[in-house]
Amino acid sequence: MSKMTKEEKLFKKEEGILTDYASRVHTNNNDNHSRQSLTELTKHYKTLLEQTRFLTWISGRLERKLQRLNRDLSDKNKSLEITIDELTKARAGKMAYAIIYFATIILFVLEEFLVEPVINMYGDGIGFSILIKLVIVLFLKFAEGFVEQRIIGKKAKKVVS
Repeated sequence: MSKMTKEEKLFKKEEGILTDYASRVHTNNNDNHSRQSLTELTKHYKTLLEQTRFLTWISGRLERKLQRLNRDLSDKNKSLEITIDELTKARAGKMAYAIIYFATIILFVLEEFLVEPVINMYGDGIGFSILIKLVIVLFLKFAEGFVEQRIIGKKAKKVVS
């Protein structure tokens, strides 16, 4: 005899009842015996129907609970994604500020030692000096956004990989 599957084990009793009553239908033609068999079959069917309703009710509750948990999980996942994006932007901004401040120091030092003497040689150019420094500041402000976007792009590629 082969091993029974889980489904066969689950419905073993019902299969036995079905087989028993199917054989009774074919063997006995006694009206009293048929009525008794029909009564027993009705009782078994009622029990089976009650069990099926109960299992359906349990299944429905579990499915609703699973759907609710999936919605909660999806909401938390979206929240985490937003938080990760904000954290990535904050870190990228911090790194961009560090890079830009370092570049600012270097450019202002170079301007003081290389450009300022040339301006002083050709005349009194405090206006030129201020203009050059403003150009450097504006350039660095635009460069900051560019550097930040590049850093965010690199971090996004790392997350995808």
